[in-house]
Amino acid sequence: MLEDLRFAFRQLVKNPGFTLIAIFALALGIGANTAIFSVVNAVLLKPLPYPEAGKLIVLRERSRIFERGSVGYMNWLDWHANQRSFTELSLVRRENFNFSTGTGVGAPERIRGLRGSSGFLSTLGLKPMIGRDLTTAEDVDGAPDVVLISESLWKKHFGGSPEVLGKRAVIDGLEREIVGVFPAELEFGRNPDVLVPLSEIVKEPGMQSRDNHQGFWALGRLKPGVTIAQANTDLDAIAADLEKKYPDTNTGRRVTMRPLFDTTVGDYRASLNLLIAAVGCVLLIACANVANLQLARALARTKEMAVRAALGASRWTIARQLLIESTLIAILGAVAGILLTVWSLDAILALTPANVARFHEARIDLGVMAFTTLAALASGILVGIWPAWRISHTASLSVALHEVGGRGSSDGISRQRMRSGLVITQVALAIVLLAGAGLTLKSFWHAQNAPLGFDPHGIVSFPISLPDAKYKKDEQKDAFWTQLLERVKNIPGVEAAAISANSPFDDNEWDSYFHVTGTAPWPPGESPTAEVSPVSPDYFRVMGMSILQGRNFGPEDPPGEKGHPRSIIIDESFARKYFGGKNPIGQHIDDNQTLDKTAPPMTIIGVVPRTRNEAPGEDNSEKLQMVEEYLLASQDPQGANSLHIRTNVRDIAPLVSAVKREVRALDPDQPIGPISTMEENVAASLATRRLTMVLLAAFAFLALMLASVGLYGVMALTVTQRTRELGIRMALGAERANIFRLVLGHGMSLMVVGIGLGLVGAIAVGRTLVSLLYNVGALDAGAVATAVFSLLLVALIACCVPARRATRVDPIIALRTE
Repeated sequence: MLEDLRFAFRQLVKNPGFTLIAIFALALGIGANTAIFSVVNAVLLKPLPYPEAGKLIVLRERSRIFERGSVGYMNWLDWHANQRSFTELSLVRRENFNFSTGTGVGAPERIRGLRGSSGFLSTLGLKPMIGRDLTTAEDVDGAPDVVLISESLWKKHFGGSPEVLGKRAVIDGLEREIVGVFPAELEFGRNPDVLVPLSEIVKEPGMQSRDNHQGFWALGRLKPGVTIAQANTDLDAIAADLEKKYPDTNTGRRVTMRPLFDTTVGDYRASLNLLIAAVGCVLLIACANVANLQLARALARTKEMAVRAALGASRWTIARQLLIESTLIAILGAVAGILLTVWSLDAILALTPANVARFHEARIDLGVMAFTTLAALASGILVGIWPAWRISHTASLSVALHEVGGRGSSDGISRQRMRSGLVITQVALAIVLLAGAGLTLKSFWHAQNAPLGFDPHGIVSFPISLPDAKYKKDEQKDAFWTQLLERVKNIPGVEAAAISANSPFDDNEWDSYFHVTGTAPWPPGESPTAEVSPVSPDYFRVMGMSILQGRNFGPEDPPGEKGHPRSIIIDESFARKYFGGKNPIGQHIDDNQTLDKTAPPMTIIGVVPRTRNEAPGEDNSEKLQMVEEYLLASQDPQGANSLHIRTNVRDIAPLVSAVKREVRALDPDQPIGPISTMEENVAASLATRRLTMVLLAAFAFLALMLASVGLYGVMALTVTQRTRELGIRMALGAERANIFRLVLGHGMSLMVVGIGLGLVGAIAVGRTLVSLLYNVGALDAGAVATAVFSLLLVALIACCVPARRATRVDPIIALRTE
């Protein structure tokens, strides 16, 4: 084996052109596979960092409208008390909090966190690094104000000191005692910094209403021997009982369950599986390409192998030598591929969704190296097995040994068919990838250019959340927002400013049931739902939206007072769906933002365009045909809003600094969340589609280049082997144009067969891509035609060069060996 390995090295060094081309082709294939596998490994294969994570189940409420809606607090209490399937069943939701150490050191900051019930950490199977977990005493109203902080926050602000226990931190304006530090393994909720209890919110009217669902999930750990199907049956029985007890709020409500792992990464599984299949095709094309090169090189060494056989080498010895050479090439290709992966991985990660931490954990570790090694060995065997089998064949060696001196002949029909078959395979796979890339490219183009209903250019957003502990009354909240807007409007470069509690592409969702006043009441469980967004009067100016009917909010709409009617603006889909041809201005909608059943209805004063609030194809309001309502912010003051500013300045840094100064002038303890432009938010919503489109297009381009190189190699070899035949044809009177057409026709016939097979594969792939596409059919004529045209164009160039060379054959020189 060592002797064979040394000989293989010498052979590769003697043929640098062949060696470099083969290594480069395999490096592209193996490198692409390594890069994508490192992402797949981090996202789909790496287990969640919790003990027996497969038993962790996320529970949500299923209704007529939502398959996975949020869980009502009162319903969870009944689930928790009556279920028999889970060792733990906790309640949790993501929140953002204002944080400061309370020492006056460091500016307040906006952090991510969780609000959860006792037992949340134990449900995950985690223990605090120091201190304790939340207890049942902190699930009830009036409990002491406590908090658990993350390991990173502990080290950042408290130096990792164990004396942090008992110290107090200011969370949303409320001093809380730090009772524990949870480990970095807690990834739930995008790497939270704090965990706060339910205690101060459980008595809120919204929490006590079964009809109010405030963004909570339930998380359970299955008991030993209990399946998710059994648990679902158990919880559905409880939900059915609640339906009987509370028909007004629980009719049609059941429980839907999903493993925590699927909840975390399930939405990206289809895209990543598609990419791993695509790079698999690229590797197969590269292997077919190198196999053709290896076969051509092995044919040139037929006499060498025949002499070896005559001197006693067995067929296995000869085959082993060729397999070792191909495997060595593959290993060198893998090394080069890893270098390509290191170079390209950062670019790939830049395209991944920023809000999924697991994507950014992709790296070249031992698991990825093991995969690369296996890919290299498999590629080496795949590349070398056919040439090794053909050349080591006894009959082939016997013929080669008895050939006369320098005389050679065209290759056998079976070998020509094999090489042609490899080319056809490459072409078919390239067509599949090109068609798939065309579909995703067209889908992304449609998604990126889908009408938004507003103008995102020039809008800068500042998330701000006022703590309830400091801003207890609606009047205080309204005063802060009113003063802030007045201050911000005077900043140079600000064209308009407004606030909104539920903005497009802000990763929030606020929906509510509604009823048009004067119409028949909806049966329980069948009330329609609308997106709700409290806004200030200049909101539509900031968003570039026109008033289609009626008027905007104005001085006629004073701040809300109990018992006074409020104004509402609806979107055009609401007007069309629920008022038909009737003018909605002056009509009324029951006030669904208060628990007061005697509150006067809201008056419709205007109609605005329909907006898109999430990425196309992922927009709940689009899938569910959800209409939208706009409330006046001063009539329904919210603690958490986004400040939106429309500006014409290119450098927004001075503007951001000015807004921060104005916020600090109003409240020195008030931080601002992550600042972004609306264009950035829209682009972020398309991150998964962009990742799929860019990488699939890159892999399709690689496939196109490799297939064309493979076709060129086969045609060049064919011309070389048919030199005497072509010389005879020309000696007998064949025109050069006839020779050109003969060679070109042979190459294009391979293309036609490959394209035909590829189209069958493209149809199948298109059907599997349907769930990932937006506004594009499974078989798009434009995408397929572009794929075919691109491949034909490149193939035509690849065939023309050998065909032109064939026309320059000198009949006299070609026939001298006869």
